[in-house]
Amino acid sequence: MNELSDILIDIQDRLVPILDSYEQAVYHYLFRHTYLSGKKQTIVNTRSAEIGFGTADKTKKPSSKTRSDRLRSLEQKGCIKIVERSHKGILVEIFLPHEIPALQVRDEVPEVIDLEKLDFFKDRRLLPSLLAREKSRCFYTNRKITAQNCYLDHVVPQVNNGGNSYRNIVACCFDANSMKNNKAAEEFVRILYKEEIISLQEFNALKHKLTDLQAGNPSASEYLSPL
Repeated sequence: MNELSDILIDIQDRLVPILDSYEQAVYHYLFRHTYLSGKKQTIVNTRSAEIGFGTADKTKKPSSKTRSDRLRSLEQKGCIKIVERSHKGILVEIFLPHEIPALQVRDEVPEVIDLEKLDFFKDRRLLPSLLAREKSRCFYTNRKITAQNCYLDHVVPQVNNGGNSYRNIVACCFDANSMKNNKAAEEFVRILYKEEIISLQEFNALKHKLTDLQAGNPSASEYLSPL
């Protein structure tokens, strides 16, 4: 493969996992107008730049404030450097994955992994450990799931300040994820039993699973692969 192929793979495999969707859109826009144009820097006008626009029905166009916020967050993550601001716009310098300090740190194998600080919802590298903990079965319905068709669910919904730790993120099937929506897990489990989707025995077992999950048993560290 040529150098460009290696860089694109590097961006997808190492950089994308630490960026949200808008940060990815802004970074790819900058990559297009710097590296692919033979430059290290480019001027961005957050009001007029065609960043994050799509054709899908549910596409939400990012506001000027959103674009400005993502430029700042990309700078904080070491992906870019805001060189100066002027009436022409914002002069931005881009860094490739191998130039970003945070990614060099991520490549090092830590001596001790602080499990409580890992983001099991956003970091897709942690998905195999969740599937192993769930034995490749939906946490709620016990249906067979894979990395390709599973969904991640917050036991305590995000709207109720549920976090992304291994104590609150479970792997489940599409139907369970759709039915649960923003319901609390305890309420959803009762609905599954009431709708006769699970038996009384499964209902009681699921309640115990929820208690064990919030207590951290079994610990996801038992199934955690090196990052």
